[in-house]
Amino acid sequence: MARTDPQRNERFRVARARLRLTRQEVADAANQYLTPRHSLNDNDIGKIERGVVTWPGSERRAALKKVLGAATDADLGFVNSRATFTGSAAAAERIEHLARSADSLSAARFDEIGVPEGTDPLAAFAAGGPVSGPWLVLLDNLASIAENLGWNAVRPLAAKQMQSLEALRRQDSALAEPLAVADARWSEFMSWICANNGVPGDDWLRRAHHRAEAAGDAVVTAYVLMRQSQQALDAGDPTSAVALSRKALRYGPLPTRTQALCLTRLAEGLALAGNESGLEALEIAHHNVKAGSTSPEDHISRHCDTRYIDGIRARCHYLLGNHHEAAALLTDVLADEQPAGSIDRGIWYAYFAETHAPRHPEKSAEAGLKALALSRSADSARVTQALLTVAVTLRAHRGLDLVDRFLQQHSAAVAAQLSVSESWT
Repeated sequence: MARTDPQRNERFRVARARLRLTRQEVADAANQYLTPRHSLNDNDIGKIERGVVTWPGSERRAALKKVLGAATDADLGFVNSRATFTGSAAAAERIEHLARSADSLSAARFDEIGVPEGTDPLAAFAAGGPVSGPWLVLLDNLASIAENLGWNAVRPLAAKQMQSLEALRRQDSALAEPLAVADARWSEFMSWICANNGVPGDDWLRRAHHRAEAAGDAVVTAYVLMRQSQQALDAGDPTSAVALSRKALRYGPLPTRTQALCLTRLAEGLALAGNESGLEALEIAHHNVKAGSTSPEDHISRHCDTRYIDGIRARCHYLLGNHHEAAALLTDVLADEQPAGSIDRGIWYAYFAETHAPRHPEKSAEAGLKALALSRSADSARVTQALLTVAVTLRAHRGLDLVDRFLQQHSAAVAAQLSVSESWT
């Protein structure tokens, strides 16, 4: 077979020439954002320009985009040659067979629940399309309607996609690496489904971490570590929460919002341990998110805006004993009329209720009832669980109308979620 010479990367060369930088100068500037393990030299830059390297690691791509002022990978001519799979006709037939003949592996009928047509990943893959792309599009579509559909109803739909991904991996070992990012993202989503149904999702997060590491995707790996830190916080384990968030931050340079999420977990873990130094991390996160631009790589963390960070700041102040400051911050957060997810707003109302529970039981109960309404709207066990401490505190104030209403509704919500979690076992 004749050897095919690589195609030169003119976009990268032009971007470098526009700034009048030598290859070594580009490498030196990029190394300011890189750990020694990922550092570059002039030879590495030469390989990129000659087309020998078309898809540097995510850390290197992020650093080079910063140095050369590029918004996207495509702006610098980066192409992931492993992200598409044309395959043989026989391979396409095997995949088509999976999609059509095996009930347990068939794609769910997402058209019935409002997901746009053309997002069936198995069909797209069988046609020779991108390997991970269709699954990531479908994931975004499903996540966007999950609160309306209900997290328990979402579970079997997502589980079928996980079965499809696993079947493809087993059918052809060459697909393991190209599918790793999609597998990591869907595994993390499965853990979020578990969290919102009140059941453990640790195994899914461990799988997500393993797949993201295998794919060499620093952003997804850091995001999964951040989620593991969040789980540690939910379990009241500040030591693990701090260690996991610090580990996530070492996968730099991270996009602005993903880095900010990792900083919020670090700050909350430190606050839970009585350490105020995390408040400084939140100042950095708030400043960067407010000033920073949105990167395509940051899509996974798009919900982390300045209001989200202020909600965590309020939580940290509460954990540190600054209840007045926490209440003032939460008042501002809840007064903001910009759209926010029902789960986030429910958590903020739960924090507000907890802040006022000891001294203002009726005000606490009123906020708790709003949180429960949002919990029902989002079909989320996380909000109900966030109200457990509030319920314990308010039991000392039975006899007050609002308190009794809150305690009755919270007890019913816990019972309903217990029924759901038992149905999973």
